[in-house]
Amino acid sequence: MNAILALSARHLALKPPADESILPGSINALQYYNKTLHYIRKAMHYDTYKTSLELLATSLIISAYEMLDGSTQDWQRHLQGVFWIQRSQVIHGDSQGLRQAVWWAWLCQDVWAAFREKRKPFTFWQPVRMLSELNPYELAARSVYFFAQVVGYCSYEETEASQNDPHRRISEADTLSENLEDWKKHLTVEFQPLSQPSSPDDVFKPIWINPPAFGT
Repeated sequence: MNAILALSARHLALKPPADESILPGSINALQYYNKTLHYIRKAMHYDTYKTSLELLATSLIISAYEMLDGSTQDWQRHLQGVFWIQRSQVIHGDSQGLRQAVWWAWLCQDVWAAFREKRKPFTFWQPVRMLSELNPYELAARSVYFFAQVVGYCSYEETEASQNDPHRRISEADTLSENLEDWKKHLTVEFQPLSQPSSPDDVFKPIWINPPAFGT
């Protein structure tokens, strides 16, 4: 609860409501944030909490708070922390239930951080299921995985490692391109834009895809 309140208060502080008299302010957000960290430190003394869904969800919410708060060092530490929690419990993109949901939400954060810092994403999980086995929502999620692969390919580590082997670099790029084209071929009707009225004054043609997850 405190993690959700911290994130909500921070989000409202970034985008104030029309009635600023109900604005919670950054001080309130920080108080909820500190309460959450205090609770986690106490709860970590219990082995059952270390493998609980509550810890996974709370850590991810706090990580999102730090992303909005601009605390790069704290955010990086929590992204790594969630990674090690998931790795120790063998949680990945096909774990089912809340564990799977947390993994994908964490990957979105990690990919954004990796893209910004030009590093490789932490994850090394490789999907087992074929694209033909996925439903539309899983196809949308898989695009995030492919984006993580592209971010890893563009990272400083990979660029430096392949300086003396351009053929390997080209081969990896071809593989990424083929994977993306294969993904595109499996897209279902849900990914197609819906009818949308347009105006001659539109600079760009409006595109409406619903639900938003299919707007990838």
